Amino acid sequence: MSESPVRGIDHVAILVRDIDASIPYYVEVLGMTVTEEDQNTSAAARLVYLNAGNMTVQLVSPFGPGAIADALASRGEGLHHICFTVDDIPEALEHLAPAHPVSVSIGGRNRRTAFLPDRPNGLIMELTEIEETAT
Repeated sequence: MSESPVRGIDHVAILVRDIDASIPYYVEVLGMTVTEEDQNTSAAARLVYLNAGNMTVQLVSPFGPGAIADALASRGEGLHHICFTVDDIPEALEHLAPAHPVSVSIGGRNRRTAFLPDRPNGLIMELTEIEETAT
């Protein structure tokens, strides 16, 4: 088996109805700090990133119709996905999803991103590149 393209965990995404109502728990109770906010217009999702020490927690909330709103309606709040960092998405997809066409897009923090087609144990897995995409 060849070396894994996965370099680490970038973030764990938590689906919430209202980010503004959710932030105080993570900041005031858990002691995390908000590091940045972003919007993924193609997914109609607001994203807030929190520093959790050795990793990042991403709060995700829909601001319009789309996959995030559908997930919230069908599954409710809670764990949405885990995101792994890789050096190069197309190269990682050759290793992790060689027989599947996978859409690559620009996601949060202006990084290339892709969701893997397999969902072992029902877990949605995302890949993101370590470096921001050059514009």
